[in-house]
Amino acid sequence: MSKIAVVATSTGSLDYLDLKYKNLKILRLKILAGDKEYSDFVELTAEKFYSMLNNDKSLVPSSSLPSIGELLEMLEEIEKEGYEEVIVTTISSQLSGSYQVCVMAQKQYEGKLKIHIVDSLNAGPAEGYLSLEALRLIKEGKSAKEVVKFLENLIPNKKHYLLVDNLRLFIANGRLSGASGFIGSVLKIKPILKVTLEGKIESFEKVRTHKKALVKIIEILLADLAKMDDFIVIYETSNDLDSIETVKSEIEKVYPKHKSFQAPITPVIGCHTGTGAIGIALYNLKK
Repeated sequence: MSKIAVVATSTGSLDYLDLKYKNLKILRLKILAGDKEYSDFVELTAEKFYSMLNNDKSLVPSSSLPSIGELLEMLEEIEKEGYEEVIVTTISSQLSGSYQVCVMAQKQYEGKLKIHIVDSLNAGPAEGYLSLEALRLIKEGKSAKEVVKFLENLIPNKKHYLLVDNLRLFIANGRLSGASGFIGSVLKIKPILKVTLEGKIESFEKVRTHKKALVKIIEILLADLAKMDDFIVIYETSNDLDSIETVKSEIEKVYPKHKSFQAPITPVIGCHTGTGAIGIALYNLKK
């Protein structure tokens, strides 16, 4: 049986979970804020980042990719540790160039490590969930080929919604498809966005107040969950714990003790969502 490692991009928020896997490595993206560059989580955590945004309303942070050299060095270290294969899970190729960096590194790598790359077509903790499933399956003794097939079958079985306070950073950083309909009223609405099956972020609903937006997103989620026999709910937020708890409690009323986990939206993603954002992802775990 091959010894298999997992490489996840830092956008998956796995740093905020209490994980003990020795075979998990994190490839870190960077945050550019003002005249400084930070390594995601290592040099700038979610708590510090959102405090920074709250203190400077004019700040427009951006993100940058890890270099191919960084990934090649990581792959060399993984091989030195005795691993024969590695599964790399990335943020959606429609939202970041991280997937392309991994593909280029795969082509340039000169070692014996067998590299498998999976485009999550997602972002945030919902992306990180794929890494967690890969780690679980590896622990159960599944082959890398079996793990990749499982992930590829899981990826389309998702729903992912974001409720953001405003679209200022999404528009500034060009990460929202079809934003033109929102721009004129960006300060007047509380937009609900969705991550599409193709891995893009698009507008979904326009709601006038935050309270009404919470009611609407709960309604959408419960309608989706009613069509699933087995599922996991993934909760994420920049710094609006009250709103995410409201959503969670309403889902808990209908589905007590449902499978779930929660993590902060890490700064690289927060460069686009800004403060006051929540996200809820659903994976249909049908057999």
